[in-house]
Formats: sequence, structure tokens, C-alpha cells
Amino acid sequence: MSIIKEISLSKVDPNPYRMLGDYPYSEEKLSVLVRSIKDVGLWEGVIGREKDDRVEIAFGHHRIEAAKRAGLSDVNVVIRDLSDDDMLRFMGRENGEDYRTDFLVLLETWEAAVKQLTSSDVTGCQSIDIARFLGWTQARSGGGDQFNRSAEACNSAYNLIQGKYLERSDLESLSVNEAREICTRAQANMKRLDAMGKQGNRTASEIEKSKKQVAKAVKATAKQSREGQVAQRDLRSTLDVNTYRLAKEAKVKEPLFAQFGNQLADRISAMLNDDVNAGKLENIIEALDVIENEQDHAVVTSIKANLKGLSERSMRWRSKMSKEKVVELKAIEGGADV
Repeated sequence: MSIIKEISLSKVDPNPYRMLGDYPYSEEKLSVLVRSIKDVGLWEGVIGREKDDRVEIAFGHHRIEAAKRAGLSDVNVVIRDLSDDDMLRFMGRENGEDYRTDFLVLLETWEAAVKQLTSSDVTGCQSIDIARFLGWTQARSGGGDQFNRSAEACNSAYNLIQGKYLERSDLESLSVNEAREICTRAQANMKRLDAMGKQGNRTASEIEKSKKQVAKAVKATAKQSREGQVAQRDLRSTLDVNTYRLAKEAKVKEPLFAQFGNQLADRISAMLNDDVNAGKLENIIEALDVIENEQDHAVVTSIKANLKGLSERSMRWRSKMSKEKVVELKAIEGGADV
């Protein structure tokens, strides 16, 4: 049962899971809300629970803070009988439904849920249990459920922060999808490095140095994303490029070169052997003898020019790689430079 009560702002407390010390208010968001409140008033919809003679809100913290700054003394709050779990779920559901929201808002909710479930009687709590608790799952094609985008982003970021590779502030002002692209890729790359270490091919020291370069690349890529220098679709590849570039500058080439090179080789192989564009080109080739329209001929000419450019670039890369290999072999044999 719900009732609406007018509550003095002096008696409104935040959600007990809201960590304002670690995740302070967004001043930009507050500024917008204050102007809105002064223009059209405070929109109703804040939900909370009564505790003693005060009210704890489940969500709407920015709205309440903005109301204070706008000079209001009272607000209407929807009062419900909410448990601790309800308070946390409300916080997660409201924020998790909007993928455009600031990522750190969701990460705060994920951290709070981890703390709540691991400190309770829940045994063997896994990441998927956290996602289910918050309602951040989606159906899996083969049955069952899996992380949604919010859970993927938060789980990867949380693990990187717990591993001391990132600070929360490194991910400031990113959207959920931006954080997901960057953090899931970084975590996957670190897992591959760990696998190389377990195979005995690299020392623990080499692996850790390389993982730190991945972390540096996360920070650099996040900065580029905030500044609008990288499109979302290019964030993963940009992270890989930044990782190897930073490692090269720091003279930490191994084992990152093997990882970076293997990924690139696999992508080239996939592109050549199972590429959608290759299939499209085959269809165009089959239709060449029936093309009569001048505009269609212009399209074919453009495709040919682009293919020629791609071929020339490929040959140039191959030539450079072959030359470097010759230099390396002659150096090993004690021969002269080429």
C-alpha cells in the first residue's frame, strides 16, 4: 500500500545504500534540476519509507538535493513499506532502465548489491546472482538468463577496480555502453594474459606489467571517449591500439605483443574466410554482366578503386613486415644491415 505525504526536507535521508562519499552528486545534473524546479516545480515520484520520525528515499537523490538548493522546504514523497532489499532493488531498477545514464550511478548500485548479498546469508554468491537481484538480466537464446548491458559493464568495471587497476574516477562521465565496451574488453584482455601466465610461457612479473598497460589504456580510451574523439563502435579496437602503443612507449612489449598480434591475425583470418562483405562482393561480381545503368557503373568503379587501395595498403604492410624480418635474421646471423 502506498500513500503520499508532504515531508519536510530536513527530515529526508538518503537510501542507506547510497554512497555519497564515493559517488558524490553530479553538479551538472543538479544545476539542470534546480533550474527546472524554479521553472515548473518539483515533479512527484520520489519513493521512500518511514523510519522513526524520518523518511529514507529509495531513489531521487538529485531531485531532493536540487529541491533544497532551489529553496523548497517540503516535498511530496510516496511512502511504502520497503525492506532493505526493496530499497536496493528500487535504486537498481530505476537507474538500470536508462542506458544513457551516467555509468557511475549504476556502478554504485552494483557495489551496494555486492556488499548486501555477500554480507548476508547468501552462500557462494556469483556475479549472475547480483545481476538477478537487481533485475539486470536478459533471456539467453539457449534458455536461462545472462547479464544485460548494465550488468556486463558494472561487473567488468567492479573487477578492475577491485584488482587496483582502476579508480572510479577513471570512468567518470561515461555512458553505460561506453563503459561496457571499454571495461569488458579490458577484462577479457587481462584474462587472456592470465591464461598465458598459467601456460608457463610468461613470468608473473611480465603478466602483471602487461596488465598495468591494459589499465593505462582504459584510462586513455575513456578520456578519448569523453572528449568525443572515438565513436562507440571503435572503442574496443581503440583500447587494443592504445594498450600496445603505451606498452611500446614503456618498453613493455612482452607478452602484450603476442596477445595483440594474435588478435589481429585472428581478425584478418576471419575477415578473409568468413566475411559478410566478401559475400556481397561475390554477388556484385555475378551481376556485372547485366549492369547497364550509368550510376551502377559508377558504383562498381568506386568499389574497384577502394579494393585497389586496400590491396596496395596490404602489400605495403607485407613489404614492411618482410623487411623487418630480414633485418632481424641478418642481425642474428651477424650479417650487415639491409
